[in-house]
Amino acid sequence: MKQQEGKSIKPTNMEISIIPTGGLCNRMRAISTGIDIARQYKSKAKIYWNNCKGLKTDFTDLFKPIDIEEVEFIENKKWLFDIRDTKTYFLRLPILYTKYDMLSFNYAPFLVKDPKREIHTLINTRKPKKLLIASCYQLGDLNDMDKIFVPIDEIQEKINEITNKFSKHTIGVHIRRTDNTASMENSPLYAFEQRMKEEIGKDSSTMFYLASDDEEVKRHFTNLYPGHVITFFDDISRNTIEGMRFAVVDLFCLSKTNNIIGSCYSSYSQVASVLGNIPIEYAGKMV
Repeated sequence: MKQQEGKSIKPTNMEISIIPTGGLCNRMRAISTGIDIARQYKSKAKIYWNNCKGLKTDFTDLFKPIDIEEVEFIENKKWLFDIRDTKTYFLRLPILYTKYDMLSFNYAPFLVKDPKREIHTLINTRKPKKLLIASCYQLGDLNDMDKIFVPIDEIQEKINEITNKFSKHTIGVHIRRTDNTASMENSPLYAFEQRMKEEIGKDSSTMFYLASDDEEVKRHFTNLYPGHVITFFDDISRNTIEGMRFAVVDLFCLSKTNNIIGSCYSSYSQVASVLGNIPIEYAGKMV
């Protein structure tokens, strides 16, 4: 486990509560890095998972229970911990202040300009007994994601069925569309077309596993590169359990490829790379 460079991490008897927000991979990053912070301080962690709009499913509908002694996982039913965004956070803030010594909402290391506001500095300075972290962001290093997030058997069987068809040279392609404006603007379709054409030019046996939240995009690339693209048309709302299970299948299939051509500003592309410990490049340009 990595320790933050230049930071003096002192063990405490602090209790950390983590409320992951946002979509699937935003939550996976927040959980993984929240657990890492708890481990660094030799503290216990409580994780509150909210079944709500945008991710209408319980954790155990997708993954096996987290098997870490210091972690207590809670499928949340309490109003106080039903934090989804800034509005729901501030609505609960007066009560949260009576329950916790330190609150951290949507802390993101890449946004912190003042070293005094860095989370480890704040923890070591304030020495809270009870810390609440509610975030959709990665809080630090992504460690042991493949051990924390283990798909349930039904999902794993589908992953195995698909990846058994992969060739020795299968590249993952993740094209994020719909509501992610930054991904669409910085990773246009022609950038993916160019990279896929280059890979086929280098090796005519190259296969691609294509994951996308846009069915038209899938049709476009299967027609553009016939015989080279493995993808599945689901057209299932991500606001259903089946839709979210399909998203997990896609994610882990991407992680089993040789490398990934991903979408800029997409946590999904990043998490697939981390899960499989495989290289990733981003189509287009990160700005």
